[in-house]
Amino acid sequence: MINKNTYFQIELTARKIRQYGQSILKSLGIDITIEQWLVLNVINENESINQIDVGEILVKDKPTISRMVNHLEKKGLITKIPSSKDSRKVELNISKKGKTMINDIYPTIEKIRFKGLNELSQEEIKNIENILEKIQKNLDS
Repeated sequence: MINKNTYFQIELTARKIRQYGQSILKSLGIDITIEQWLVLNVINENESINQIDVGEILVKDKPTISRMVNHLEKKGLITKIPSSKDSRKVELNISKKGKTMINDIYPTIEKIRFKGLNELSQEEIKNIENILEKIQKNLDS
């Protein structure tokens, strides 16, 4: 049965986390998706990063990252400037509006992140982290 499959349970959990987060953001009138938040946050943490590197960090394909970057730029949350190192690339930076959004919604993002972990002990959380890391390492080799 598919619902007893470990991989299905991992994917289902990830989807539920995204759905929960999206519903909270929507209820607060925040016009950004959870996926766009992740891109925005990576750009904020990595000044002048390019789209390819954002995709590698988030394990997303080029068209998906490109679409999200374009949405964030249209919303005025990031800026794109030609790379000084490679004319085929652009560097992504957070705009002032983007910094303000990050600061404004960060507490909400933290609440979303920890909602599913509320009734877990620190030991259980650490075990989950270790197990997920092992699965990822197995798939990398």
